[in-house]
Amino acid sequence: MATGFYEEMLQEVRRLMDQGQQEAAAARITAELAMPYVPPSVSQQLMDLQRQLHRNQADRDRPQVQLSLDQIEEGLKQDRQHQLQAVDALHQMNLRPHLEMIRDYLARQPDPLASALLIDSLIEQQIGEELTLNRDGLSCTFIPRYQEGAAESDGFVQASAQLHDWFENEDPSFLHLCEQILIREAYLCLPLGFEREEGVLLAASCVRLVYLSLQDEAGWRQFCLQHQWNEAEFMELKSQFI
Repeated sequence: MATGFYEEMLQEVRRLMDQGQQEAAAARITAELAMPYVPPSVSQQLMDLQRQLHRNQADRDRPQVQLSLDQIEEGLKQDRQHQLQAVDALHQMNLRPHLEMIRDYLARQPDPLASALLIDSLIEQQIGEELTLNRDGLSCTFIPRYQEGAAESDGFVQASAQLHDWFENEDPSFLHLCEQILIREAYLCLPLGFEREEGVLLAASCVRLVYLSLQDEAGWRQFCLQHQWNEAEFMELKSQFI
C-alpha cells in the first residue's frame, strides 16, 4: 500500500508540473520531503523533481538570445546583462569544448548571478574538470560533477519546508516572495550549498529580506516576536546586494 501511495504521489507531482501548476507541485514536494520518513528512492525522485522546478524557473528568467561563439566570449567580458545573455547561450550548448573560455571567465571576478547560473549548467552537465571561481574576494576550487545543484542541498530543502510551515496557510503570496529569495540565494551560493542545520536560519533570513523589501517593519517585528528571533542572528544574504 505504501508503495502505491508514493507512486500515486509522484505521478500527481509530475501531472501538476505538466499542467504548468508549478507552485502546487512545489508545495506537494516540500510537504512530502518534510515528512519524518520518506523512502530514499522516493526522496531522490522528489529532489530531482524539485530541482527541475527550479531549473524551469531559472530558464523562464533567462534572456533568450541567439549568440555566436565570438559574441559569447565577448559578452562574458562585459556588464551583467551581456554576461547573462552569454551564459544563457552557453546553457543551450555542450560545455565541454568551451571549458577554457569558462575557466577564464570564472577566474576573473564574474558577475555573481551570471556565474551562478553558469555553474548550475556545469553541474547539470556533470563536468568532471577542476575549475576555480574567484568572486567577492574569495577563491573556490571545485569539480561540478561532485557538487549539489542549487535546490539539492539539505539546508535548502529544510529552509523551503520551514517557509511552507510558516506561511503556506497563512499567507501564500508572502510565501511565494520568500521562495523566490531562497531560490536566488541558493544559486548565488553555488558551487557551495547550505547545511541542514542552516535551514531554519536561512528561511528566517529570507523572511527578513522580504519584509524589509516591502518596508513592512511592523510585520517584521511581529514575526520576530512570534518566533523569538533576535536581529543579530540573521544571515547576510547575497540577494540583498544583487
